[in-house]
Amino acid sequence: MSVTEQLARFAIESGPSVLTDEVAASAKLKFLDTIAVMIPGARHASGLSALSVAQRMGGNAAATLFANGRQTSSPLAGFVNGVAAHALEYDDNTRGVGHASVCLVPGCLAVAEEAGASGRAMLEAFALGFEITSRIAKGLRPALIDNGWHPIGIVGGQGVAVAACRLLGLDVLKTRMAMGIMASSGGGVRKNVGTMGKAFHVGHGVRAGIFAALLAQADFNVDPDIIEGADGGGGEGHQRFGLADTFSGLGKYRAHLMVENLVGPLEVGRNTTMVRMHPGSTAPSSTVDGVIALAKEHAIDPADVVELIAELTPQCVAIAPYPEPSDEHRAKFCLPYTLAVALIDRQVLLAQYEPARIAAADVQTLMKKVVIRLPDDLKHHRGQWGENGINWGESRITVKLKDGRVLTRAAPYSRGWPEDPVTWNDVKEKYAQCADGILSSAQTAETIDMIARLDRLDKVSELVRALTSGPAKGHG
Repeated sequence: MSVTEQLARFAIESGPSVLTDEVAASAKLKFLDTIAVMIPGARHASGLSALSVAQRMGGNAAATLFANGRQTSSPLAGFVNGVAAHALEYDDNTRGVGHASVCLVPGCLAVAEEAGASGRAMLEAFALGFEITSRIAKGLRPALIDNGWHPIGIVGGQGVAVAACRLLGLDVLKTRMAMGIMASSGGGVRKNVGTMGKAFHVGHGVRAGIFAALLAQADFNVDPDIIEGADGGGGEGHQRFGLADTFSGLGKYRAHLMVENLVGPLEVGRNTTMVRMHPGSTAPSSTVDGVIALAKEHAIDPADVVELIAELTPQCVAIAPYPEPSDEHRAKFCLPYTLAVALIDRQVLLAQYEPARIAAADVQTLMKKVVIRLPDDLKHHRGQWGENGINWGESRITVKLKDGRVLTRAAPYSRGWPEDPVTWNDVKEKYAQCADGILSSAQTAETIDMIARLDRLDKVSELVRALTSGPAKGHG
């Protein structure tokens, strides 16, 4: 049995028992966190651009746009809501996988609404789609990212396609077809990280995954075993280039990781996801926490700082590489800016990436005193994050002050990471902050409660209506 067939069969034939209490609780936390950031993201410039184009294109009223409560086709709704969910760079990240929730949540919401599915059915599809995303990602990475691909538009779209097939009641063969169609649809180049293009990668993956499932439902046929290539006698014919060889490079993948222990615990139920409590690149979150803790502990006056030295892993610097915060997108991947504003403001939230804050004289001055170093003993953190002890976020901070003091702190992880996980109440607070000024306080409380009991909702559309009822604020 091919890898593609094994994954499709697992996703479609697994029974309701996959949604254990532990899996359901973790899935609901991911919905709470992703919807939280999608609410303001829908009012962000990238979300509004996506909304504008979707409205120009039109579509059958099947799924809801969270920016204004109107309906369009499920692929278009998935695209717009996916862009919104990643627009602020504030969604979660799963080690060795990437931003899976940000694809699966808007994708599942759109298809479940169109299909009239229950909350429990959606959570089952989400958990299994998340599993397929995770397994394919672990098999393709790190070569996938090293080749210049931003992985989530490729692997996240596969999870969305499979979850959509389950929600639409498709069989294993049609699910394999959807995976094959999605394989020809995924993309996302790393040079677009630090622009609106990163959110496009997510939205495109969501749209493509839903569209692939709909095409498969309509008997559109492709190669049913798309993940693996066949050498066809040692040549380099078309059959050689399946998903794995094409994106990771010939033989530079680990297909066994995609299918081993398929009966084991689902990724959703494991403690491998990092909830971002700071917007911006994930890996430097540990350093941000360390800088804030050091500043608070020693009451550091920014004017007294001579030098702020951050010792980081090469992968962290590769992921957050920009030396200047030319706009809010690059600021979130600019270590000098992020660490400087963390020391001054003692927090890094959405307000720290407003244009006026980025341009302010105090942070621009302190940025010039930030030094990034790559010490030899941190260079071993290279490869698959979370695998064999690899921790891209391990860091050390040194602050030199005018009075001669030298303050140091190790910062190996951040609040929200598996080593220091957040609670439901922590994410509720983040949700309320994100929804402030957009949802009424009553809507905020009601929708948090509905997400908490998603597995008992008769229709997902009940949650969608609660999120979009009343006048939408701040969307132009």
